[in-house]
Amino acid sequence: MLTLTTWLYAEPPGEESVYPQVVGQGAPSSTRFQAVYWRCVAVFFASARRWAPDARLVLATNVEAVPAVDGRDLGTFLDRLGVEVVRLPYTFRPPPGYYGAWRNQFYVFDVVRWLAAEVEPGGVGMVLDSDCVWARPPDRMAAMTRRHGALTYDLGLPEGGEQNGLTLAQMGALYADLAPTLGGEAPETAPPYVGGELVAATGDVLGQIDALAARLWPEMLRRHGAGRPHFNEEAQALSWIYHRLGIAYGTANPFLRRIWTTLLQGDDARAPDLDLTVWHVPGEKRYGLRRAFAEAVDPGSRFWTLGGDAWRGHVGGQLGLPGRSLRKLALDVPVAVRDKLRGRLGR
Repeated sequence: MLTLTTWLYAEPPGEESVYPQVVGQGAPSSTRFQAVYWRCVAVFFASARRWAPDARLVLATNVEAVPAVDGRDLGTFLDRLGVEVVRLPYTFRPPPGYYGAWRNQFYVFDVVRWLAAEVEPGGVGMVLDSDCVWARPPDRMAAMTRRHGALTYDLGLPEGGEQNGLTLAQMGALYADLAPTLGGEAPETAPPYVGGELVAATGDVLGQIDALAARLWPEMLRRHGAGRPHFNEEAQALSWIYHRLGIAYGTANPFLRRIWTTLLQGDDARAPDLDLTVWHVPGEKRYGLRRAFAEAVDPGSRFWTLGGDAWRGHVGGQLGLPGRSLRKLALDVPVAVRDKLRGRLGR
């Protein structure tokens, strides 16, 4: 059995942090802000069901009731797709001041804990960010997960490169600092930084990931309280966990890529992206994913009637793959201008 999961943790008032890709949408606790992510959730599961008709689909969230978005009842929509909604508490929640951005990211470890209890040892469970889109069947990806025990997405961060407050060299030094307390050998060179948009593992390895996360988290809280270096976000923690488990690096790279298609931060989409199994498009939350959502919730749209390369060409075009068309540029610019003005006005 293959279980495909994404999550949405809605920050309540007073717990908001910073989300650089979602500007001009109000506070993270607001309905408008959270609607951005609900649209992503809908597209994630619609694309998953398109390419994995027999997979178990699960949404993990702290929200009591799935809302309506843009006049669409998402609860009914997800139910029609066969999505199970599992409500999980946030037990890995960092304290105020732990790190300035993405305070909800450690929720993925609560999702992993739930999956570890649900997925049989020979089964495969995957947790992906909601701004991922399935573009092909997950069969080969699941087979590779069984082969390696877990898949990892190596971002290729250079040793001097910084990611969310730590350079790769600083992460390696932290690995060595943790070795006397949490075990393992100090690495001779800094191990790769693994992206947190994907956790894919067999049931037994999910249990091992959870066990190490349970040991690591109290140490991170202790180090934060003492003002010492700690892992600022979930991908840094996952990178350490994979290192401790001896999981091979880069095994997810043939299947998934973090593709930047933003107007201001650059566009690195390329033709081979259409061959990937999963597109991770964080810059499309307010743009292409919103347009894909409008089609995904319409059973008569091209999202559901097209197949194969025609589907990838159409949905990929909405997301700026393999490159931004003039039509997409014309649609994106007014949204970017509007949201930038809202952001400056604090709306």
